[in-house]
Amino acid sequence: MKQTMKAARLFGPNDLRLMDVPIPELGPRDILSKVKRAGLCGTDYSIYSGEFSFVKNGLVRFPFTPGHEWSGVVVAVGSEVVNFKPGDRIIGETFVSCGKCDFCLRGRYDNCQDVRSVGTINAWDGGFAEYTVFPDRHIFHLPDSVSFDAGAFVEPAATSLNAIQMASVQLGDVVLVHGSGPLGLLAAKLAKLSGASKVFVTGRKDAKLTVARSFGADVAINTTRESFAEVLARHTTNGKVDRVIETSGSFELLLQSLDVIRTRGTLAAVAFYDRVLQQVEIDKIVFGQISLVGASGSTGTYEPVMALMASGDLDITPLISGRYRLKDILQGYRDMKDRNDIRIKWLVDCDDAEQGQ
Repeated sequence: MKQTMKAARLFGPNDLRLMDVPIPELGPRDILSKVKRAGLCGTDYSIYSGEFSFVKNGLVRFPFTPGHEWSGVVVAVGSEVVNFKPGDRIIGETFVSCGKCDFCLRGRYDNCQDVRSVGTINAWDGGFAEYTVFPDRHIFHLPDSVSFDAGAFVEPAATSLNAIQMASVQLGDVVLVHGSGPLGLLAAKLAKLSGASKVFVTGRKDAKLTVARSFGADVAINTTRESFAEVLARHTTNGKVDRVIETSGSFELLLQSLDVIRTRGTLAAVAFYDRVLQQVEIDKIVFGQISLVGASGSTGTYEPVMALMASGDLDITPLISGRYRLKDILQGYRDMKDRNDIRIKWLVDCDDAEQGQ
C-alpha cells in the first residue's frame, strides 16, 4: 500500500489545503481504515470560518484534519486488535481518550481528562482524508444493512438521541424542537420513534421545514413569519409542551421556551451558544419545576441508532442535501454559507467507490 494519502488539512481560519501527508503508523491497538463517507457539519464550518468560540479562545489548535462524522472499511489492524479485521465496515467516535488513566482503564472513556476531540478541540485527525487511524476502543462495527452514507450520520443521530433521552421524552409527549438542521430534524424523527404524540419543529428556511414535515414533524413553524407560541396555542389544548429540544443555538428561543413548557417539563439544550446567559428568569424554572439539561455528546447511543437504521425506521436519505468528492471539499465548505437556504447535510465521498453504497 502507498505510504502517503490525500487529506484536507486546516491550517487556520479560511486556510484549508488538500495535500499529500504520510499515512499514520499503527500502534498495537490501532485500526487503519479507508474512509468512504464523511459528513460536513456546521461545527466544521464555524471552525473553518474562525467563528467558533473555541477557535477564538485557542482550544482549537492548527493544523489538523477535520471530519468527525465518517464511515469506512478496515484496511489493517494492530497486533493486539482482536475484534476487527480487514474488510470490516466501521464508524468511529468523535473523541479519542488517553487509554491510560483510571477512567479509561475502567472503560469510562468519556470521563478521560486527557481526551482529544476528532477534528475539533485538541484535535485527533478526522475523516476528511483517504485513511484514518483510531484506537479500537473507539471503533464500532457498521451493520451490513446500513449504508456508508447512513454511517456518516450515526454520530449526529446519536447526539440527537442523547438529547431525546436527556429530555426524558415519553409515550404521548408533545415535543417542540428548535432548529431545522441535522440535529433538529433527527431529534424530531427520534422523538416520534420514542412515542411522542405530536412534534413541532421551528426554523427559518422553508426548504428545510418542508423536509421537516416529511421527517417526523407534525407542524413546522417558520419563526421569521410566525410566533411559535401562537402556533402552539392553536395546535395544543393549553399552548404547552412536555419537552423542548433546543438545537438552533438561539438564546432568544431558549428563553422563550420557558414560557411554553408545562410544569415539570424538560428543556434539553444541544447547541453551542458562545455566550454567558443573562436576564434568565430563574423563577420560571423554579416554580415551574422545569428541568434544564445539557445534552452534549453521543456516548452510549451509537448502537441503538444503528439498530434503527438497520430496521429501516431511521432513513437519513432526505437529509442529504449535496455531495462532494474529497478533491472538491473546499467548494463544499464555501457552499455551507452560500447554499445555507437548502443545506441540511453535505456528504464528502473520500474514495472512488460508487456513492451511496
